[in-house]
Amino acid sequence: MEYEKANLSITGMHCAACAARIEKVIGRQPGVVDIAVNLATERALVVFESDQTELDDIVSRVEKLGYGASVYDESLPSTEGGDRAAVEMFLFSALLTVPFVLQMLHMFNLISIPPVLENPFVQFGLATQIQFIAGWRFYVGAFKSLRARSADMDVLVVLGTSSAYFYSVWMMFGGGDQLYFETSSILITLVLFGKILEAKAKSRTTDALQALAQLHVKNAHLIQGEHETDVPIQHVVVGDLLMVRPGEKVPVDGRVVDGESSVDESMLTGEILPVHKRVGDLVYGGTLNQDGALRVLAQRIGADSALGQIIRLVEEAQGSKAPVQRLADTICGVFVPVVILLSFATFVFWYFVLKFPMSISLENTCAVLLAACPCPLGLATPAALVVGTGRAARQGVFFKGGEQLEQLHKAKVVLMDKTGTITHGRPMVTDVLLIKHPAIRTQGQLLYLASSAELSSGHPLARVIVEHASQYTRPVAPTSFMSLAGRGVSATVAGQHVLVGNLRLLQEHGVNIHGLPSCTEEWEAAGKTVAFIAVERRIAGLIAVADTIKPSSRRAIRQLQALGMRVVMVTGDNVKTANVVARQVGVRDVLAELTPEDKVRAIRHFQRQGYAVAMVGDGINDAPALAAANVGLAVGTGADVALEAADVALIGADLEGVVQAVLLSRATMRCIIQSFSWALLYNGITIPFAAIGLLSPLLAGAAMAFSSVTVVLNALRLKRMRMGRKLQHSQSSL
Repeated sequence: MEYEKANLSITGMHCAACAARIEKVIGRQPGVVDIAVNLATERALVVFESDQTELDDIVSRVEKLGYGASVYDESLPSTEGGDRAAVEMFLFSALLTVPFVLQMLHMFNLISIPPVLENPFVQFGLATQIQFIAGWRFYVGAFKSLRARSADMDVLVVLGTSSAYFYSVWMMFGGGDQLYFETSSILITLVLFGKILEAKAKSRTTDALQALAQLHVKNAHLIQGEHETDVPIQHVVVGDLLMVRPGEKVPVDGRVVDGESSVDESMLTGEILPVHKRVGDLVYGGTLNQDGALRVLAQRIGADSALGQIIRLVEEAQGSKAPVQRLADTICGVFVPVVILLSFATFVFWYFVLKFPMSISLENTCAVLLAACPCPLGLATPAALVVGTGRAARQGVFFKGGEQLEQLHKAKVVLMDKTGTITHGRPMVTDVLLIKHPAIRTQGQLLYLASSAELSSGHPLARVIVEHASQYTRPVAPTSFMSLAGRGVSATVAGQHVLVGNLRLLQEHGVNIHGLPSCTEEWEAAGKTVAFIAVERRIAGLIAVADTIKPSSRRAIRQLQALGMRVVMVTGDNVKTANVVARQVGVRDVLAELTPEDKVRAIRHFQRQGYAVAMVGDGINDAPALAAANVGLAVGTGADVALEAADVALIGADLEGVVQAVLLSRATMRCIIQSFSWALLYNGITIPFAAIGLLSPLLAGAAMAFSSVTVVLNALRLKRMRMGRKLQHSQSSL
C-alpha cells in the first residue's frame, strides 16, 4: 500500500462551509486517507492510496462540487486577475448603490435629492442590475451548494437579499409603498466589499511562503569543460558543475570543489554573520554568495534541496489542521441549516404570532439571515496557523503541522539531550597550560610539539589537538611514532622525544608526575579530559579537551523554566559528566547513562503522570524519543533521521530556537482562542438581536461583511509580535 500526498489549489470557496463540504465529500471517496482544506490559503492537502484512486479523480470530484481544483504550482501566475475582476464588480455595484445612499440621507432630512431618485421604477432598474449582475456570483454559489445537498454563506446572502428585493418588487407592482430596494442593493455592495478586504487580508497571511518561494534561483551557470553556459535551473542535474559568482544566490545544494568565499545563510539559519566556505564545504540553494567565486558540484536540487524541504514543511504545516479546528468544523457543518430554520421561525413569530405587518416580519427575517456568518469560525484557526507557522519559518522554526503547534503550547515538561543539543556535540580544546620546562618557553612551542606528535594518530582527541594547534602553528610529521592503546602516543619531533597521553603513559616512561598543578583535578571534576605532554621525559604542559556547552544553552534553559516548563536533561553519558553539565546550565533534573529505549521510557513516565512532554534532540539515538514525545524538536545540526522523526525542525544549533517555538505556539493558540471567542460572541449577539427586531438588515449585513476581516486582522498581529521583548521579560523574572 503506497500513500501519496498532493497539494491542491482550490478556487470558488466563499466560507467555512465550503471547506467543510469539500472535506466531507472527498474524505468519503475510496482511497482518500485524509484531506485538510485550508480556507485561508485556498489549498487542500490530500493523502491518498495511489493503488485505489488517482489524483485526477480527486480533482474531478472537487470540480463536480462546483469548485475549481488543480495541483498547486508556485510558478503559475498569481490570482491578481481574479482580484481585479472582483474589485471592478464591487465598483460597478457601488456606483449603482450611490443613489440609494443619497435617498437614505434624504429620508433623514440631511440632503435634498432629485425626485427621479425616489421613483420606484428607477430604484427597480438600479436594484435589478445590482441583484443579478453584481450579485450573480452569490446565486451561482448558492446553486452549486444546494446541488451538492449543502448550504453555505452564499445561500444566506441569496435568501436575505432576494427576500428584500422580491418583496419590494411585489409591493411596487401591488401599489404598496414599503420598498427595500436600498436594503438588498447596499447589502450586496457591502458583502462584495467585505470579500475584497478578506481576500486582501488572507493573501497577507501567506507572505512567508511566498518569500521562501522567491528564494529559488531561476538560472544557473553550468560549467562544461572550458565553457560556461547559462541554463534554466530545471535543466541542472545532480553531478553538474556550477559557477557561483560574488553577489549571486547559490542555485542548488552542493559541495564546493574550488574557490573560497563568505556565504550569507541567514535564510536557513537566521544567523546574521556569514559563514566562510572553502573546498569541501556544503552550500545550500537560496543562500547568498558574498565575496568570492565558487565552483559547486550539484548534489541536491529542486524539492530535494534544503530550501525545497523547508517550503514543503511550511506548505504542509499551513495546510494542516489543529485539533481545536474540529469544533469549528462541527459547528460550521450545521450552522447554515440552523440559521435558515431560525429565520423561518422569526418570520412565523413576527407575522403569525405577533400579527405584525409583512414588511416588518420580512425585515427581521432578512436581518437574521444577513447577521449570521460562519466565516469567522472557519477562519479563526487556519488564518492563525498560516501566519504563526509563517512567522516561525522566518525564524528558522518549522512545524510539521497544526497538531504539533497545538501540542507544544500544552507541553509542561521538556526532555533535552545533552550531547549535540545542550553541548556542541564535539570535543574542543578548552584549556592549555604551559609548565616550566628548560626547552619549552612559549605555548606555541608546546602546541607545535604536541600536535606534531599526534599528527599520525587516528584517535579523536588527537585530531582535536591537531585542529586547535593548526590555528597557531603548522605541525610536521614526526620522525618516529608509536601509538600506545589506552595511554597515548610516543613520538620524536624535531629531534626531541615527546609523550602525549594520560598519567599512566608518563609513569611508564619514568616521568616525574609529582607536584602537578591543582587545576588538573579541577578540570577532571568539570568533566574534561586532560592530555599530559612530556618532552625529554619531563612534564611540559597540559591540554584539556571537553565537549563544550553552547553559548545559548544556559540562557535558553532559564527562559524555558521562566515560562513554567520543567527541563530534564537526558543523556547516555556517565552520571559525573552529566551532573557537571547540568550544574553549568542550571538544570536540576538529570537522567544519565540512558539507552535510546530508556529515553522513551522516561517520556512514558512523565506522560503517565499527565504531562504533555516535549523532547529536544539531534542524533540518531534521539529519533525514538523524538517520535514518542507529544512533540519532538530536532536541532538542525543533527542527523537527518532525527529531523524526520521530529515534529518541529529547528534550523541551526541555537537552543533559543526552542524558546521561540514555545512562544510562537502559545501566541498562535492564544490568537486562535481569541478569534474563536469573537466569532461565537458575534453570532451569539447579532442573531438574537436581529430576531427580536433590534438589528436592521443593513446593519446586520455590514457586521457580517466585516466579521471575517476582523478575525484575519487579529491573526496578522502575529506577524508584528515582538518575541524579543517576551524573551527579555522571561529572563528578567529569574
